[in-house]
Amino acid sequence: MLTLKGLMVLSLFAATLGCLTNLSTKSSALLFLFYEGLLRSFSHFNHDEMPAVYILIVLAFSPCGDAFSCDSWRRQTRPRPSGPVYGYPILLMRILLAWSYFTSALIKIHVAGLSYLDPDNLPGLAIVHSLDNLHDTNFRWAFWLPQVREYTPIFVALVVLWELSFPLAIFFKRARLIILTMGVFFHLGTLFFMNIFFPYHLAMYLVFVDWGQVRRRVQALLHRSKFPGK
Repeated sequence: MLTLKGLMVLSLFAATLGCLTNLSTKSSALLFLFYEGLLRSFSHFNHDEMPAVYILIVLAFSPCGDAFSCDSWRRQTRPRPSGPVYGYPILLMRILLAWSYFTSALIKIHVAGLSYLDPDNLPGLAIVHSLDNLHDTNFRWAFWLPQVREYTPIFVALVVLWELSFPLAIFFKRARLIILTMGVFFHLGTLFFMNIFFPYHLAMYLVFVDWGQVRRRVQALLHRSKFPGK
């Protein structure tokens, strides 16, 4: 297991650097999927990590090492960062992440219905997760929730509506900023109130960043610093 974990970490690190991208991205997807399966006896799936598996598979079959990577620097040639060959994988990864949130809300509505909005639901879940032995953290914020139980249905309803509206982040930039910001606060809230954290989801928010626009803004700032007044 240690050898498998070491190979997986090495492969992921190489894929992150864009080193031997065609090989490292495919080996990363395979090793990560196999490792996650071993941890869960190939039966249980974790909805925090499954989008990461799918995104690794998308990266394994996309030209993600064409521009900002060790491979491109070694070739000293860079293709134009435009066109569907680059846009479609990004769109697909955004859809996968949005789908994980959207289906989470659908499952809550399908399984629990309106009882999910019960005033005792959130305090009970938060306290149970804070008292179990499956978490290393020692947060006790959950024990404050019974004091404000009459307001918890409002918060739970807002969370469900936020999850249902997550697909809007795919197509609308203004909605994207609001939805992703709410996501950061939501995951921090689950950490401190329920001892449950979703670091993979937060890391995958980076697929919604328009890196081309970030590059143009950085170049503009550098130009202004070199040539002030222009």
